[in-house]
Amino acid sequence: MVHFNILKQITSIFAHFIKALVDFKSGALKYLAYTGLIALAVFSVLIYVVWQFSGLGGEWLASIIPWEWAKQSIVFSVIIGISIAILLWIVMKYIMLMLMSPILSIVSEKAEKDITGRLSNSSFSIASSTARSVRINLRNIVKEIVVTVLLLMASLIPGLNIFAVVSMFFVQAYFAGFGIMDFYLERHLTFSQTVKEVYSHKWATMAIGSIFTFLFLIPIIGVIIAPYFTTIAATKYFGEIYQKNNVILNQ
Repeated sequence: MVHFNILKQITSIFAHFIKALVDFKSGALKYLAYTGLIALAVFSVLIYVVWQFSGLGGEWLASIIPWEWAKQSIVFSVIIGISIAILLWIVMKYIMLMLMSPILSIVSEKAEKDITGRLSNSSFSIASSTARSVRINLRNIVKEIVVTVLLLMASLIPGLNIFAVVSMFFVQAYFAGFGIMDFYLERHLTFSQTVKEVYSHKWATMAIGSIFTFLFLIPIIGVIIAPYFTTIAATKYFGEIYQKNNVILNQ
């Protein structure tokens, strides 16, 4: 039964994502353009910073480490460069989600209305959405960085490196998915309720976060479409669940 629930959450997210791509309407092009340009700008800054400073960061860390091999090892510099890139991606990802939160909240609202024919929280506003996004993402960035640093350290230990790398990906996916899921949940649940709700749908959260992360590996196009279509998919996922169960959530 547990395995069935995991599979159901994952397949449902992928089905909603594909449906969001197929059902895209020209009227939503402006929202795709706004979020896409923000994502592209933030991602370009990320690439520039990694390119400019990862090598310098590796040299600096090697200089303060007492092991002589670290100062001469290309492998060590590569590992440090990758680690810096991962940590910068975490920071940039949250900056991006916070910058896009007003637009993606509107996108989620419109998608919810298409499903239910109504919006169940009339007190929701762009200002409250932005404030909540900052709170959610600041919480998540601290947790993600702490866990990621521990996993990066573990990845240097032979025998643990494969496990650490795989775990790192799922941690990244979970927290990225958390931020995306909240564009729907922010209108219906309190902060603490959202944390519990996202965890109870953790496989769906990791699935939407995985799609978001993988899309960013596709140059330009993937970066542009990732925020918009994952938000639509997450909204449809929760919206249809609550509608099917006749559940109307209000803060």
